[in-house]
Amino acid sequence: MKSLRRCVVGAGAGAFALATAAGTQEAKAAGFANTNAGGEQGTVVSTNPMALYYNPGAMAFAKGSQLGLYGGLFIRHASWDRAGTKDDYPEPPAAQAANVGTNSLFNAFGGPSIGGTLKVGNLVLGAGFFAPFGGRAHWGKNDAFVNSKYPLAAAGVQRWFSIDGAATVLYFTAGAAYRLGPLSIGATGNFISSTVDVTTARKPSGANLPDTSAEGRAFTDAHTFNGSFAVGLMLELLPEQLYIGASYQAQPGLGQQALKGQLVVTSPQGNLAPTSVDFLQTLPDIYRAGVRWKPKHVPLEFRVFGDLTRWSEFKSQCVVLEGRPCDIAADGSDNTPGGPVQTFLPRNWKDTYGARLGVSWWVVPPVELLFGGGYETAASPDSTLAPDLPDAVSIQGTLGARFMLTESLFLTASYTHIQQMTRDNTGKSTLAEDASGTAVLFPSNEEDAGGVYKSWIGVFTGNLEALF
Repeated sequence: MKSLRRCVVGAGAGAFALATAAGTQEAKAAGFANTNAGGEQGTVVSTNPMALYYNPGAMAFAKGSQLGLYGGLFIRHASWDRAGTKDDYPEPPAAQAANVGTNSLFNAFGGPSIGGTLKVGNLVLGAGFFAPFGGRAHWGKNDAFVNSKYPLAAAGVQRWFSIDGAATVLYFTAGAAYRLGPLSIGATGNFISSTVDVTTARKPSGANLPDTSAEGRAFTDAHTFNGSFAVGLMLELLPEQLYIGASYQAQPGLGQQALKGQLVVTSPQGNLAPTSVDFLQTLPDIYRAGVRWKPKHVPLEFRVFGDLTRWSEFKSQCVVLEGRPCDIAADGSDNTPGGPVQTFLPRNWKDTYGARLGVSWWVVPPVELLFGGGYETAASPDSTLAPDLPDAVSIQGTLGARFMLTESLFLTASYTHIQQMTRDNTGKSTLAEDASGTAVLFPSNEEDAGGVYKSWIGVFTGNLEALF
């Protein structure tokens, strides 16, 4: 969603810190959905084992049984430059500039996907492991405060939103596809493991607004298991030349997820007792469609495909005492007596759209050069854009090659560069004040997140596929 297309919270722990991307991304594009798993081998019109995630209907067009190992290394750079506002919480004399200025991250992370399919006549059975959402973030230091009276401020200007974060959504998938002449249909079921682990700065007294003189830390660690499903089809319009494919990937948990875990808050006076909490969020479902054309007597293949990721389902993230409701009033306050909500993070994301073009050129029969380009919209509005989930319109380009090592063994290597457009939401953030200038109340209030956001992501992929 995108992207992961584009890819996240703290309870007091300010936010679900992803490297989307992200990223991205969270590598990420829209939001923090990973649209680059498998590189050019991972599309809605691909018939290799990545079809288990992207389009289960495409599996039935495979030439035989297959086994694929897909690895990705993501390198991400991001920065946030905050000028501050006139309404910022006043800092002690020794902490001036603790909450203004620039900080950045440069992180590397990765992981594998694996899938296999067994072809029995027109029936294909498959199983695999994929990681379509998630990311890592570790921000740099502000050395000016390392040996100061307020050493915790060395975690950087963004620390009230994110210091360290990891979010991982893992899919264990199995399914089948069946071919009926030129048409194939397929479906899969997913067993999903979702984990969030986040560290942010926090004022222990309860208010989420920054206060360097009383700064502590909040650690949130939560996990759950869910299920979901996917369906897809592929139609052969011209024999061995022209194909169209479409698929639907349902939401993890088919709706709101409730991750179970703990919130630990520290203060200058010591650690508070761990609190059992629920981490509530709703991730998107995804629609995909594409066309693959391989002209006769020409060593080329063209792929055009796109997706709609319904990030409009991602309205908020809420950390609440275990088993209690998350009921937030229009002014940001907790409607439930006793105030069980520890942090409420309004997101109000919007649906994202992505489109990509891929080209294969067989310079000689055993060597296939891969080229790709794409564009993706952003999920986050200016009003809720924050350093824990930076997001922007992105463009991307891919260059790679696929080598036939033997008649049944193929090796692919590629690099994709995702450049996110610079965003400036100075004066537009509504996390501390709403659009009318009225202060947002606890537990929904956060520091004004207005500033300049920059980011890029590099994706190295290596795939090994065997045919049987």
